[in-house]
Amino acid sequence: MPRPDKETRAAAKARIAELKKTRDQAHEDAEKAKAAADEVMWRAIAAELDKGEALQLDAAEATDFSRDHIAKRTKQYRTKD
Repeated sequence: MPRPDKETRAAAKARIAELKKTRDQAHEDAEKAKAAADEVMWRAIAAELDKGEALQLDAAEATDFSRDHIAKRTKQYRTKD
């Protein structure tokens, strides 16, 4: 197979750079969606705990996270201590 000329390589390089840019944007969008979903979940868990109808132990068992992790992640959303 013959080596591509400079113009052909430059065009291919530009297409590859655009593919990388599209991929990076998709990853950024996915991270934002993940962060938003996490916030919704932690706010809702905090609300459940604040209502007093569930304990951190219940949240831990339901999510497979440790009680400590539940406490740390919900702390900013809790209205009660």
